Amino acid sequence: MKVKELIDILQREDPEKLVLISAYEQDYDELLQVRNIKVKHEPSDRYWKGNYTDYPVEECNIEAILLPR
Repeated sequence: MKVKELIDILQREDPEKLVLISAYEQDYDELLQVRNIKVKHEPSDRYWKGNYTDYPVEECNIEAILLPR
């Protein structure tokens, strides 16, 4: 999802609505911060592994926003 898509979705919501993220093992936590990061695209066929990595740093050239857990 790109920033524009997320903004379009969020603009239709109540600005006082709580934002949640998945907790480490179960249930949910509040979003506490938003971070800018650089990543590298490395597609994975493993359901448990993401398609982007932040290592090795010198190969990370895609700018992204992270909603950390």
